[in-house]
Amino acid sequence: MGQDDRYDDRYDDRYDDEYDDRYVIRKKKKNKSTVAVIVIFALLCTTALVLIVILATDLFKARENESAKASGDYAAQSELLTEKATEKKTETPSTKATTEAPTTEEPTTEKQTEALPDGTKYEVPVACGDLYVLDGQLFNPCCAGHGTGDYYAGMVNYVGEKLPDTVQLYNVVAPTAFGACLSVEVQEEMIGNNQPELIDYIYSQIDPKNAKTVEAYQNITRHNAEYIYFNSDHHWTQTGAYYAYQAWCEAKGIEAHTLDYFKTKHEFPGYLGYFYGLAGKPSFLSENPDTVVAYVPNGTNDMVFTDRDGNKIAWDVVRDYSGRDGSYVCFIAGDQPFVEIENPAINDGSACLLIKESYGNAFAPFLVDHYQHVYVADYRYYEGNLTKMVADKNIQDVIIMNNLEAIGGKRCDMIMAMFP
Repeated sequence: MGQDDRYDDRYDDRYDDEYDDRYVIRKKKKNKSTVAVIVIFALLCTTALVLIVILATDLFKARENESAKASGDYAAQSELLTEKATEKKTETPSTKATTEAPTTEEPTTEKQTEALPDGTKYEVPVACGDLYVLDGQLFNPCCAGHGTGDYYAGMVNYVGEKLPDTVQLYNVVAPTAFGACLSVEVQEEMIGNNQPELIDYIYSQIDPKNAKTVEAYQNITRHNAEYIYFNSDHHWTQTGAYYAYQAWCEAKGIEAHTLDYFKTKHEFPGYLGYFYGLAGKPSFLSENPDTVVAYVPNGTNDMVFTDRDGNKIAWDVVRDYSGRDGSYVCFIAGDQPFVEIENPAINDGSACLLIKESYGNAFAPFLVDHYQHVYVADYRYYEGNLTKMVADKNIQDVIIMNNLEAIGGKRCDMIMAMFP
């Protein structure tokens, strides 16, 4: 091999080595560039992710604050107010008070629902003559169906439509002891339905434009550990009637008098009522008879009633029946067709008409200290035109009261007949 050939070989080898070195250098540079791009891309992604997290957090807080305001979350709203107060250091002391965190406790109202003992009976009464007995108290299982409820509600709507717009009609459906003292489950087991459900149904069918419904059932049942129904009679005691009166005052928007308000109170022991005979005159009642408690109105105890023969007789709103039988009749002379009471302590022309059966007897005395004139019509015996009376006597309030055993069609027809 010649010198030139050796040179060429060396040159070729050197060239190849130099090419390889340049290729390696270029490859290293290319790899470094790729790594740099990846690092930059990763940094950009991380930055973007951080921004997204920050934006999402702010958005979540904003929505949380809006939710707190909408749902009444007082604690969350308090934090917002506190932050605003910190930012506004220049506000006057008078505005600072509005930024104090509101309490999360329930607001105190004037009328707190008092916790009362539960007197509901959860056992099924046993037969006693034509009735049932439990814990020395007699019960008459009674509860009509929705068809009867519809007819009764229709009667109330009819009367409401007959009255002028200046007159407010109230309707009170009173539970009996069966509905107020026995549990719903016991009522269902005995007769297949229950009184509270029927009362709610009746009220749902009464047009509010025609009458205000009085939630007597709820208030009476809350007090069913008290002596609110007689053991030997189908009536409520006047204490039971008082809790219906409280509910009526709430519906009317006035303050009910407390029982301590009444200056005179009578007690008539030894009372054996209508149920006593139906149950076969059991000894557990004759040995432990009822006591009638009666509260006399403060304004007046004078009244005039019209008997079934048309005679007008001066009487007492609450008569002293000490030592006599049948002392439930002490209230407004019992079941008289019509009663008029004028309270001289009030002279504003206020007048009320109570349309009732015998449950209304114990209720009527509580009305006296709210009106100048109180009129009471027993629809079973009164035969006058009440539409005309309401207009002639400028009556502002009319109350229809019935216990749940007295809502049948015949009684409804009697009431409607008085509003031609």
